[in-house]
Amino acid sequence: MVIEAKLASHTESLPDVVLGQLAEYARTVWTEQPTRIFVPVILLHGANMTLFVFARSGYYRVEMGTYLFTNAVRPQYKALAIMRFLQKLWFLIIQPPDRFGHFADVSIDYKSLRFLGSVLDSKVEVAGSGKTLDVKLGDRIARDVPLIRRTAYLIKATYCNKPVVLKYSWTPVDRLPEGAVYRVLELHEVSCLPKIYSSGILVKNFFGYRLEYLLMEDCGESAESHFFRTPGPLASLDQINSTCVAIADVINRTVSCLAEAAKAGVLHRDISTGNITICNGQVRVIDWGYAKLTQPDAPEIKDIADEWGFDLGNVTKNEIIHDGMTGTPLFMSIRVLLGRSTRSVIDDIESLFYVAMYALSHLSEGPSASSAFKVQDNNTAAYVKLGLVIRRKSYLKIFGVKECSDEVRAQLDLLYQLLFCRNGQFIGEELAEEEAEVRVVDTSIMRKIIGSGLADRIYGSQDDDSSAMPAGENDTPAVKASAKRKTRAAKTRKPAPKKPKPAPKKQKPAPKKPKPADN
Repeated sequence: MVIEAKLASHTESLPDVVLGQLAEYARTVWTEQPTRIFVPVILLHGANMTLFVFARSGYYRVEMGTYLFTNAVRPQYKALAIMRFLQKLWFLIIQPPDRFGHFADVSIDYKSLRFLGSVLDSKVEVAGSGKTLDVKLGDRIARDVPLIRRTAYLIKATYCNKPVVLKYSWTPVDRLPEGAVYRVLELHEVSCLPKIYSSGILVKNFFGYRLEYLLMEDCGESAESHFFRTPGPLASLDQINSTCVAIADVINRTVSCLAEAAKAGVLHRDISTGNITICNGQVRVIDWGYAKLTQPDAPEIKDIADEWGFDLGNVTKNEIIHDGMTGTPLFMSIRVLLGRSTRSVIDDIESLFYVAMYALSHLSEGPSASSAFKVQDNNTAAYVKLGLVIRRKSYLKIFGVKECSDEVRAQLDLLYQLLFCRNGQFIGEELAEEEAEVRVVDTSIMRKIIGSGLADRIYGSQDDDSSAMPAGENDTPAVKASAKRKTRAAKTRKPAPKKPKPAPKKQKPAPKKPKPADN
């Protein structure tokens, strides 16, 4: 417990500078202690003691009382006030860790945890026996831990003699649990996902936030760490070729995963270099905590909502609200950067396009040399990206990419056609101006990227292929937008003037037959 002392007494309002200092203490404690539900901070100010409880949704203030008195106060009042103060303080001191700030008893130095119970009623115990099914904890994975909003802790561990990652996530109760997303994807056998060994809810609702845990396979290093191990512009030819082979594999497998997930009714919404991993040549798409369900009426979705204890209607509505603000800014699609209110799998694939550009640029002058990967406001970033993709033949050069294999170039050209063209024409103006998604999933292009076998399972056989499918939303905004444009064009088109009918030709009278001569 953090204790801060101030000479001045703040019995009513607390100065912002003091509150900020207390909040910084709480953030530091929260960062270092993943088992924290809330952080208590005691403030001694003047002759008063105040308890501040910092939770994800805000802070709560409890007056403990006054522990010092002047001679002007009557003795009986002194004794009564001090007794009440000591009662509150004693109650505070004797609380065990799992009742006052932690979700497990961490009063001893623990090295293993044991997770028990069902998804909606999960519990965790400190384990000391070292059994195979216990989770043996290792090092923390460095990650920023904000005091408010969604946050996560990642800890390397061992489970059943296998390397795993233990993830604790604090999520607003009106948002989608990540474990529920993995359950949907698992039911539909989506590829390139981490294996989930265990998951559940540890805290159902603490002032508007839930705490869930995921125990998943260790997926290796992030795509950024993997690609940036090469020495950039100084890379040898073998290193460049190896990097290009890995990038080609990442593009193929990630597009396949996103297409399968969209078929299952899930959009990732946060594709970045940190959420694609590579381990022993295996590509994994991770961190589905910002995902969105596009088919909430499916029977299995309702069952999963009951299993995980969330209000499906409320969560669906809130995820739609967050469509225009969810993602990693450097890799957001142009439409998302512009705050468009609809989201589709095309936006996820566009984020992957920028991930590939980011990795390739490292082989040249580095991402920092490209205007696409400079930190700037969303609106500016959107129009910068539009400018970078405006030229079909030279977009790689404009992005600062100098080294690229023929295989990767072919894949990127296919993505470029899918994302920024229609019938061979650049559609940047429509991307910037139209509110609805103007793009569709061109299945003929997708077949070339992911292969005919997988494409047949997702889009149907090639004989039934219409070559253009909605981008992933139930209301098919791309089809509606296209129909509106055709309707407007039809209304404004003037009918062609009718040609006048030619006048009928006058018929010459037939010559009269001569009369026979009289004999």
